[in-house]
Amino acid sequence: MVMEKLQPNSQKIDAQNLLRRIRYRHLQVLLAVARHGSLTAAAASLDITQPAVSQWLSDIESAVGGRLFVRGQPLRPTALAAPMLAHAVRMLNDAQRVVEEVNAINAGATGMVRMGAMQVAAASLVPNVLLKFQEKFPTINLSLIEDVAAGLWARFERNELDLLVTRLDARAIESGLPQRRLFVDQHRVVCGLKHPLLSRKKIQWQDISVYPWLMPTPGTPLRNAVEMTFAQEGIAFPRILLSSVSPTSNPIFLNSTHAVAIMSSAAASNLEKHGVLRTLPLTLTQEIGDVGLVWRETSPGPSLSALINAFESECE
Repeated sequence: MVMEKLQPNSQKIDAQNLLRRIRYRHLQVLLAVARHGSLTAAAASLDITQPAVSQWLSDIESAVGGRLFVRGQPLRPTALAAPMLAHAVRMLNDAQRVVEEVNAINAGATGMVRMGAMQVAAASLVPNVLLKFQEKFPTINLSLIEDVAAGLWARFERNELDLLVTRLDARAIESGLPQRRLFVDQHRVVCGLKHPLLSRKKIQWQDISVYPWLMPTPGTPLRNAVEMTFAQEGIAFPRILLSSVSPTSNPIFLNSTHAVAIMSSAAASNLEKHGVLRTLPLTLTQEIGDVGLVWRETSPGPSLSALINAFESECE
């Protein structure tokens, strides 16, 4: 989303005054206008009138001391809108979290933890931990989302998740958030069950460069690590069949073609054990980080602390 620049404004916003003036409905209107790019469409999505949306938007702009959207077709957010939109998402998710926790407690729960995990952890570690945890703490409600790192971090920044089980890569380290290392996991090259390379006794990177690849998404740490490996091996980058790390589709593509892919050792071992894929004896020359936990609060609550401790105990 392109943000329109504003002229410098020396006006400072008083936090207490802003909090007094901004209501829940203001945040809903702000996000609806940004999502739809139109006051009319935003009004329809919120089931209110277009003049009402105009008034709510005018109230917000008055409170923050500047324009949040450049009028036109579509409406374009200004630079001032960026922090307002980011915080509006988090505040609405905070409100939703309160509702979910209250409902859970009213239903007999003692706590709630929303967790996101990458495939490297979801293959075996996460199920093992959660089964034992729920047996020990049956009144703590747990929810689990499995996704790639980018998707998990986006949800985490919107405050949709309390705990990440992810790679402790540069993004995690630079975040400054509390984290805990769990285990080391190298990536492995994988292929279908009938790939020609499986008949060879010795395989090198040069050998797999002639086959098409299912590559990680461009710009991700894993894609960069694959590109670095080919560069350090002095080998031309292979043909890309598809940019995908889908745990569902990739095994189908691999068994239907002679393509190869890169996958965490934990996930690859699990799929090989179930007769879905085969691993090749090759690893990246540069890894992207150990697997660990990341959370938000310096002093996490009792439910989250108990889950963190459960992961640590499982990995000792």
